[in-house]
Amino acid sequence: MVRKRKRTSRLARRTGRPLIGVTCEVHKLRPYYSEFELVCDYQYIRAIVRAGGIPLLIPINPFKRDIGKLLQNIKGLVIVGGADIHPSFYGEPSRHKIEPMYRGRTKFDMNLYHAAKRRKLPVLAICYGTQLLNVIYGGTLYQDIQKQVLMAKNHRSKRKPMHSLHIEKGSQLARMVGKTDFLVHSEHHQAVKRLGRSLRAVGYSSDWIIEAIEGPPKTIAVQWHPERQERDPVQKKLFRSFVEMCRKTK
Repeated sequence: MVRKRKRTSRLARRTGRPLIGVTCEVHKLRPYYSEFELVCDYQYIRAIVRAGGIPLLIPINPFKRDIGKLLQNIKGLVIVGGADIHPSFYGEPSRHKIEPMYRGRTKFDMNLYHAAKRRKLPVLAICYGTQLLNVIYGGTLYQDIQKQVLMAKNHRSKRKPMHSLHIEKGSQLARMVGKTDFLVHSEHHQAVKRLGRSLRAVGYSSDWIIEAIEGPPKTIAVQWHPERQERDPVQKKLFRSFVEMCRKTK
């Protein structure tokens, strides 16, 4: 593992392509496994590679002291999607049917984010990552949009996964993608409710669900799945702009 990381780091220096850390999801797929499997949808990897970056998967590590080492030579961090964050992380009881993930991942991702920000790394949070970012900064979540938001659309429709989105003009995200109105691939039943401290909501769906937020410098979070729109020029620009941001990290 150490040798592979060193080879990857040398490749990044030689080619000028930034090394970008990518988190893992937790799946319980095979009953004969003792705990769980760590996986990552290949679409995230492909999007980063096509945008000019070198992705490196970061496994969940229960030892907080090791997190800094996991980010050695990393120039940016992508927090990928996943299941629901348990309501206990934002001080609420479970009121609706949720799909809670392994709490160890939530704790690890929180610590990983803080370590990344101490190093002033660019962060791109996707879907669950957006909700995680909001919770980190003291915000809360709608546990189920359909049940808690009047007239809300179905944001996880398998039949019609696309919906319109508006991004605030002048926001960092608008500058990154070059547009303020476009279609996105959405698949979530939870969303930002009370916005966390130091965060700014910059993107909304037509039913006024927060779909994009910006945090401290170089932190972007999107509720949709840009990696699933690999041919869309807007989503390509999002990944290219993020990779370029990582390239400039010292």
